[in-house]
Amino acid sequence: MLYQGDCGRCGRKVRTDENYLKAHLWASTAVFHWSCFTTLMKEHGEQAAEDAAWKASRVTREQ
Repeated sequence: MLYQGDCGRCGRKVRTDENYLKAHLWASTAVFHWSCFTTLMKEHGEQAAEDAAWKASRVTREQ
């Protein structure tokens, strides 16, 4: 099973056979399950999605 990384919202691994979004933001990349990303946008808007992408990319780099 291939994985894209950990979801920026829920933290679970994102499999390549799932619907997902890979976001490139400020020279970093974050991965979201599609359902997590749409929920994040609906509940908290664009800024929350941007913050989650930034946080997810920092966690990946530090590990």
